Amino acid sequence: MGMKYLEEHNFVHRDLAARNVLLVTQHYAKISDFGLSKAVAEEQNYYKAKGHGKWPLKWYAPECINYFKFSSKSDVWSFGVLMWEAFSYGQKPYKGMKGKDVMQMIESGSRMDAPLNCPPEMYDLMKTCWTYKLDDRPGFSVVEPRLRKYYYDISQ
Repeated sequence: MGMKYLEEHNFVHRDLAARNVLLVTQHYAKISDFGLSKAVAEEQNYYKAKGHGKWPLKWYAPECINYFKFSSKSDVWSFGVLMWEAFSYGQKPYKGMKGKDVMQMIESGSRMDAPLNCPPEMYDLMKTCWTYKLDDRPGFSVVEPRLRKYYYDISQ
């Protein structure tokens, strides 16, 4: 999985969303648009933005919005939103909500509902990706095997 590779090489994408994933075949996708990406010092493990730009807030983890801190774990949060986009067949996340309303929802502990007909295992993984506390959120080294297992199980 591409995001696991980026995590292993201390690289933060910062704009992971369905719009930035190119489908090569039904089973093969490529990550694109590295315009906001940053290499991260291994000992620091995150990138701190100097200020708030025009960011895709609906895909951003709380620590990105509140402290301008980006890491592979904030990319995991975005990946959860990307999964929601995929399982909702391309719907917009938090449709009709403004950024401040999304943040209030997240701060209150609420998360987006499961997309219609989304497998429970995949919605559970989305919610795991949306773990509020950065230190409790898994990395792609945990997310990738869960996706791989699910894909393997349904293909049997």
